[in-house]
Amino acid sequence: MDITIEQVVEPRYNFLKIAIWLYFLLWIFEGALRKWVLPGLATPLLIVRDPVAIFIIGRALYQNVKFMNPYIVFGSIFTLFGLVITLTFGHENLFVGIYGARIMLLHFPLIFIIGQAFTKEDVLKMGRFLLVMNILMTAIVYFQFISPQTAFINIGVGGEGSAGFSGAMGYSRPPGTFSFISGLSIFYTAVSVFVFYFWLSKDYCSKILLYTSTIALVIALPLTISRGAVVAVAIVGLFAIIASVTTGKMLVKLIISGIVFYLVIIVLQKYSTIFSLGTEVFMDRVDTVNKVTGGGLTDSIFLRAINEFTGPILELFDQPLFAGNLGMGTNAGAQMLTGKIAFLVGETEFSRIGGEQGIIFGGGLIALRIVLAINIAVQSLKLPKEEKLLPFILCGAACIAIFQGQWAQPSILGYAVIMAGLVMASLKKAETSPQKNSL
Repeated sequence: MDITIEQVVEPRYNFLKIAIWLYFLLWIFEGALRKWVLPGLATPLLIVRDPVAIFIIGRALYQNVKFMNPYIVFGSIFTLFGLVITLTFGHENLFVGIYGARIMLLHFPLIFIIGQAFTKEDVLKMGRFLLVMNILMTAIVYFQFISPQTAFINIGVGGEGSAGFSGAMGYSRPPGTFSFISGLSIFYTAVSVFVFYFWLSKDYCSKILLYTSTIALVIALPLTISRGAVVAVAIVGLFAIIASVTTGKMLVKLIISGIVFYLVIIVLQKYSTIFSLGTEVFMDRVDTVNKVTGGGLTDSIFLRAINEFTGPILELFDQPLFAGNLGMGTNAGAQMLTGKIAFLVGETEFSRIGGEQGIIFGGGLIALRIVLAINIAVQSLKLPKEEKLLPFILCGAACIAIFQGQWAQPSILGYAVIMAGLVMASLKKAETSPQKNSL
């Protein structure tokens, strides 16, 4: 599939960029609004980014942004046919169907609009902002970690209960400004992209900011008590290594950066009580899970990830050719249909898509996402060695979010859209004139 990415004059997209930044900020602070600021509006705030997405699409169409491509066309066709089947032969709930359809109709196109509207400098500005937010987020996570679950900072969505999730040694997994730990985990994955990038690249970033944010990231990871967050950051690091080992000079820089990271961990382990405690709690959770699963860290995380990918694809063939369950696999859809949050279709993303739309349209959406993830990774890797660093490191975060990210969850959907959009924007930076990228 070909996607035309054009080099544009930056001021042309000022309003569009402001809207994209608003979408980005709401991704980070949506949970904070639902927990601390406007708890009474927790349910409608679940779709707080949807009006922004509509504005971005409308503005892009008004400004004749060339973002339409086969991915959007096929994704929309599969979704619209699924919606028609749902309202005709399926659960017939219009609101649930529309809630499910909005994923591909409103949010998915933003990936390619961001790719057209943003420049490399826009990507780096967002990266620097994430480094700043990382410091503030880690401070919030610290207080959530040490505070009882009854404290205001740990209050749940709607101002009720606790937002913390089961952890280890009496400590709960903190959500930061997000509604749930999954949002915080992907936030730190996004942060790690730019921590690695600014350590390895020549692009400007305040050394004080970079050093402080690096330390904050190292401290935060064990405090999350999230194995997924640690593995996701490690995957981003692997992509950074692959992208950077192009010359002897870069290899030396990579080794130095690795030594610095190692020394930071050693110093924190020795002199930081909270880091030592966080590491102890994290390792206790790993050991507990390993006892339950009967495997080590690699078995319990990587094998689970493989099974979550292959299992639903095999299960797809047990689905009918067409299924009228669009939106029913989301928590919000389940609540609208049954009055309670439950997995009515499937717990994994591919099982949700297949269960909602069947083999034909569900399988088509799965294939579309797999092709997109593979193609942006290949396209990034094919760039000249001095230009591949940013897009390929971004792929370390974006590809998994496209591949298997649970888009039924608003925070993960926003993360996938933003990170994939930043990959698209960074891919076009090598261009000096309009041309086609074979994506």
